[in-house]
Amino acid sequence: MSRRRVLTAVALGSIPWLAAVGFESATFWAGVALRGDIYGLFSGIRLPVDIGSFLLGGVLVSRLVRSRLALFQAGLNVVVFWIFLYAACFTFISPNGLMHSNCYQVGPDGLEGYRLGLFMFSLEAFPILMTLAEKHVTIPVRIRPWTAVFSGIVVAVMTSWFPLTAWFSGVVFLPFFEFFQVLVLFGVPAIAVGMLAARISRSVKTAALSGLASILFLSASFWTLPCPMCDRSVILLSLPSWIFFSMVGGSLELGRSLPSFLFFRAIARNIPTFRTLGVALVIIVTLSPSLFHAYWDPSVIEIPNTGSQANSQPTYGLPAYRPYIAGYYDSLQYRICCLEVGVSFSHVDTSEIGQGNYLMAGMGVQSPNCCVDGWDLGWRADAYILGDGSIFVSADTWGTCDGNANCGGHFWQNPRYHSQTEISLPDPSTPIRLRMMWESGMVNWYYNYTGVHWQKYGSFKPDFREGRYFDIGVVLGGRGNAPYQQAFFFQFGVSSKVPVSGWTVRLLYPSFQYLGVWRLMEKARTIQGDHSYWKVNYRWGGYPYVGVLAKGNASDSSIGKNVVEFSYTDDLVMPERVLLWS
Repeated sequence: MSRRRVLTAVALGSIPWLAAVGFESATFWAGVALRGDIYGLFSGIRLPVDIGSFLLGGVLVSRLVRSRLALFQAGLNVVVFWIFLYAACFTFISPNGLMHSNCYQVGPDGLEGYRLGLFMFSLEAFPILMTLAEKHVTIPVRIRPWTAVFSGIVVAVMTSWFPLTAWFSGVVFLPFFEFFQVLVLFGVPAIAVGMLAARISRSVKTAALSGLASILFLSASFWTLPCPMCDRSVILLSLPSWIFFSMVGGSLELGRSLPSFLFFRAIARNIPTFRTLGVALVIIVTLSPSLFHAYWDPSVIEIPNTGSQANSQPTYGLPAYRPYIAGYYDSLQYRICCLEVGVSFSHVDTSEIGQGNYLMAGMGVQSPNCCVDGWDLGWRADAYILGDGSIFVSADTWGTCDGNANCGGHFWQNPRYHSQTEISLPDPSTPIRLRMMWESGMVNWYYNYTGVHWQKYGSFKPDFREGRYFDIGVVLGGRGNAPYQQAFFFQFGVSSKVPVSGWTVRLLYPSFQYLGVWRLMEKARTIQGDHSYWKVNYRWGGYPYVGVLAKGNASDSSIGKNVVEFSYTDDLVMPERVLLWS
């Protein structure tokens, strides 16, 4: 074998995965050996590097290797990519004594390696299949329809992956931009699916079958992503539209006559023009998620695990965004082990809460990890009062992904722990004190109230890659969280499933332990639900709590310092970043 062939074989076998794995390894070890923040500087570049390397690899392989062998080569490249990033990755002890690892996060259901590999395979296989379609007569007739269906699925994965993974995780665009996600959900990319399937099979029926197979395959691949309040039955409504658009794509590709009514008459007379417009539409819809990345609208889904949850009403597969208003610690960022806040349901008309609703008050905080870019952890300690007057305390923690390659390349959230304990207060207004504490590598939740000593009601052992601390304060220069470009790590506030009237709740003395000493929060301001970000993209609330007024010592001297009173008054919207105390 000549040296040229050997070099060509080595290049073809390494170009797709070597660039992606090499870039990841170089930035990871630079962060370990030089500065920890170096790794985060490349946060938004990793996924584009992966995409570019596999697309380029597909173009080269399609031109230099026979199509059938090229598809095998694409699959082999993805397997090598997966091995280096999910299996044969390094785990070691850092100078601070903690375990580190450069393995990618497998996600809430353990399938993120499969999904990311599926996406990379579709990128490399697409140019190969386009080349194969030009030589469709060389494909044996008996396998030609199956090749066409397979090709359509590859196109569907490549064009629909971003919007559909987000939708299955309960993440949508902000208003107006979600229109593009709806177009994907109801099958516009199937136009390209039908075109390629028809080009190979020369059959509109096969193109239609390819559209149906594509949405079923995508649904099966994403179905296990957690989204407790999502109604995925809407997928059934999209099946006919995926078939329809794939038939349109197949008809445009083959120049076949379309039904001779309405605007189809114009299409039949100008098929080349409409074929170009169809491709342009698919490209626009496909690229929109990357162009409008800053306008994704994820929000942590938090519904108490009680009987009232059975009466929840999810709609159109979207998460149940909650009204929320809070105070936040207005300080520079630093790291602590322990948090505390008091909750007093000073006055609550429980008849206004209603069946299936609740009123919640408590605190939320963020913590990072050592090694997986885009994977962050949210923690909450809350007290709930229900319509029947029962009160319980709740401990929760989530893992979330911002869409970085390291945690799968798309948004997801994982409600990884929940614990709750019903309590009997001497009076509903009796203050409840809540604590979250890192203790010996565990996170523990505690509560007490008058006459009851501290009681542990939750305990969770985190992943070894998680930092053993909470972040508090405000992070400047955030991305994707307009309008303030900030994340508010330590928040204390009030929420419900749907708005509730007739109540007053006090949050008392939010504090934290720093260098072994408990300290009160020096300064606090208000934030509404639609801007209550606790990290890039994710927030505790969904929209402002209309009608709720927040008062602190800065505006009402009768309220003690380090106390905020939230009360439902009328239809006003409380301004944000109003000083509560200082």
